[in-house]
Amino acid sequence: MTTDGRMPGTPAPIMRHQAVEVFENRFGKLNNDLVVGPGGAPGSYLRWQWAQTGVVVIPVGPEGIALVPTYRYPVGAVSLEFPRGGCEPGESAEEAAARELWEEAGLAASSVRTLGLIHADTGLIETGVHVCCATVGPADGGSAQPEAMESVTPPVWVSPEEMAQWLRQGRITCGVTLAAFALATADSDALASTVRA
Repeated sequence: MTTDGRMPGTPAPIMRHQAVEVFENRFGKLNNDLVVGPGGAPGSYLRWQWAQTGVVVIPVGPEGIALVPTYRYPVGAVSLEFPRGGCEPGESAEEAAARELWEEAGLAASSVRTLGLIHADTGLIETGVHVCCATVGPADGGSAQPEAMESVTPPVWVSPEEMAQWLRQGRITCGVTLAAFALATADSDALASTVRA
């Protein structure tokens, strides 16, 4: 143990001296906290806190894995992503995953299970994101019902091998989608229902 109680090789914490909220809306709040660094120097650190816990859902079915082409304003481009959003008050991660899947992809889940929790950007975002895997039937042409500021088109279906190839080619760059896929590939049952696997 070190003199401050840490295990050897464990980085020293950055200590929050004062939380300083600089912006808030219905989606969350941004803080520019006053902190003390590992060496004792004062500073500030940005921290975003979503209003609710996030959820991302991996749609898996006989056609493979579904990705939703989504226009993302911050990067000014279309991004291939798994459906995602936030849990509503009183809503479980599985319920939120099924709802987001229907809203963004027009796909109905026959079953949903949680694979784990990820943090989308540990250097900025405080709130975690539940990763769920949903079993869906063949695409039936269901109509997505995105929110007003979401721009999506019908899902694109790929096999796990194609997904890995697209990652290598840089066709998929969404960090949440990449982390969710990594968690799914580490779970031997998550992608088992794809006939193209």
